[in-house]
This record gives sequence, C-alpha cells and structure tokens, in this order.
Amino acid sequence: MRIQTGLALSILAVAGITLTGTAQAVPSFAAKYEKNCSYCHNAWPQLNNKGRKFKERGYRLKEDLKIEGKTAPYYEAGNFPISGLVISRPYDKTDNGDRMVRAVHGVALFIAGTMGKNVSVFTQIEAEDEAGFAPEVGSTALSYRFNNEATLQMTWSQANWADGYGFLGNHFRLTRGSVGVIDQNFGGADNGGNLRSKRQNVAVTGRVADDKLFYNIGLGGVADNVEGISGNDPGNGTSMNARVAFDVKKNIMVGGYILDGEAGNMNFNRMAIDTQADLKNIRVQAAYVMAEDDVTGGTDKNNAFSIQAYNVMKTKKGMPTWVQLVRLDNYERNDGTHEYNELTLNVTHYLAQNIKAYIEYWDRFDTPTGIDKDNRLTLQLYVGL
Repeated sequence: MRIQTGLALSILAVAGITLTGTAQAVPSFAAKYEKNCSYCHNAWPQLNNKGRKFKERGYRLKEDLKIEGKTAPYYEAGNFPISGLVISRPYDKTDNGDRMVRAVHGVALFIAGTMGKNVSVFTQIEAEDEAGFAPEVGSTALSYRFNNEATLQMTWSQANWADGYGFLGNHFRLTRGSVGVIDQNFGGADNGGNLRSKRQNVAVTGRVADDKLFYNIGLGGVADNVEGISGNDPGNGTSMNARVAFDVKKNIMVGGYILDGEAGNMNFNRMAIDTQADLKNIRVQAAYVMAEDDVTGGTDKNNAFSIQAYNVMKTKKGMPTWVQLVRLDNYERNDGTHEYNELTLNVTHYLAQNIKAYIEYWDRFDTPTGIDKDNRLTLQLYVGL
C-alpha cells in the first residue's frame, strides 16, 4: 500500500507541474457572464448560494430578469452554449481487484443555456470506458420559468434534478464514488435503481416564503424506464417525488425528500431528511434515508445515512486551491440484517478554476459476516472546457 500511495502522489505532483498555468479553459456560463467559476461554485461542481439561484432561474443572473422584453437566445449572444469535460483516471486499484490505467476514462459535452426570458435547456452527451466509449444521452432538462415561485421542468435525470444543494444530487459529487444514501438499491423494487437513477419526470419547482423555502414536486416513471411506461411489467411503473429545503440562515439548510412509486406490482418508498451548513471554508452535509420495498413474501426495510465534510483552501481572490474531504457512509441490506460502513478520504487540487486532480482512498471497513472488506485508491483528473 505504501508503494501504491507513493506512486499516486507522484503522478498527482507531475500533473500539477504539467498543467498549472498552461490550461485555462473556461466553461460557457463563465465565458458568457465574464465571471470566474468561483462566482457560482465554492468547490466545482458544488454550488454556493449564488450558483443555486442561477440554476433555479434557468441559468440567468438576477439582472437578466430585469431586462425589458425578451432576451436574445444564448447562441445569439456570442457564446455558443457548449462546454466539454475530459476525465482521466491514470491509476485505479481495489484491494480485491486488478490495477487499471484509464488514461481516458470519459468525455462529455454539455449543451445548456437560455431561450428568451422563460425557456432554458440542459443536455449532456457522455461516453465512458465502461460502455466502450459509446455515446449516450445523459441528464437532460427542459424548463419554462413562469416566475420565481414556479418553473415547469421536464427531465430525463434523477428525479431531484432541480435541487441545487448538492448532497442528494449525483451531478454535484466531489468524489469518485457517489454519496452512499443515493447509491443504494435497498430492496430493489424501484426497477433495481436508486435515488441517483435517471427517470422520466415532470415537475414544478420554485422558491416561496421570501426565497427561504425551495420546493420541487414531480410525477414520473421508475428508475431507468426510458419511456415512463406504467403497467404490470417489473420494469415499468410510476412514481411521485417531493423535495423541500428551508434556509434557516443564509448558510444553513434543513430539508426533506420523498420518492414513492410502484414498479410492476411492487411498491417502494424512500424518505430522507438532510442538512447542509457552511462554516467559513468548511461545508458539512448529512442525510438519513429510510427505505421500504415490497419483496416476494413480504416487505424489506432498510436505512442509510451519510455525513460529509470538506474544507476549501482559497487564494486571496477566492479561487479554490486545495480541498480536503472526508465522508462516512452507513447502509443496510436484507431487511436491516446486513450493515455496511464505508470511509472516503479525498484530497483535490484545483490546477485552474475548471481543472482539478485528486487522490482518493475508499475503505469498506465494516461488512456482514462472510462478505469481504475492500479498499480502493484512485487518481483522477478533470479538465472542463
């Protein structure tokens, strides 16, 4: 393990020397508004308060909404709404598996922007090595903003796409692995999916109560059902979801989330409570999920919780340089009879505002009798274009 750790740290150092000062690619949103990425992110891709509001307005700043008449489509504003991402994973080794060199792990294109004062779009085309680099449509959203209190949103993504707080949303993760509470199938009745699975969903979202209360209410299909078909087939079904998040203070949120549905003849339910607090340069996030699934012969009930904290070191201009992260994930399987505990440690270096490299150690240190423990060491590089 000492040799592996030393090798990964050496590669990280070389990456920093090679890329620092030579690559300053800026994603399309930052280019359009002539802002640094740190304007919306406290540690890309996690959003700060300004970034959440920008996302909720359909990728508009507050001053955009004051412009009389219709604003020009994004592509007419001189900034074509395409951003790119290249992911390299030059070192990846599990204790129970082979060492992998994924020089190019994945690539993605993001098309996102506004059409006038009301319509906004987001879509992602991605290709990863696990799928032989075959391109596929990732998260996609079409939104019509009526006002601050109500936006109609149609998505092919996780049902909680509109939420910008970051812990229950897989598209905001800072680590190789997803947060434990959204990564579990529990009893599997949701077509074998989890809280981060894509599903067809139509929702109404917005902010009320002096902008302190965020809500998202949706109706859709079950996990990975591309056509949102209802019926008795185990792969078909319907679901409803609801999310509320209340800003107790500008830097403290408490919230809840529910996903309830039926796949075939099997019912499933997920209920979560979560919180987020920003304490100077430290963000603490936590969530607890209670799951109930119909299974053959009865009901399967399991719980999970995750708690994560990360510290952001910044330059005098507020740009992130180093981020240190720790997370504990605990989850149950088999009607609560099997319990797992996992630890994630991550150190990320921001080589530029949209280029970062990290080294991550993951350890499944507590498992049921008869199931092997495991650990994993990963080096990963992201370049946003």
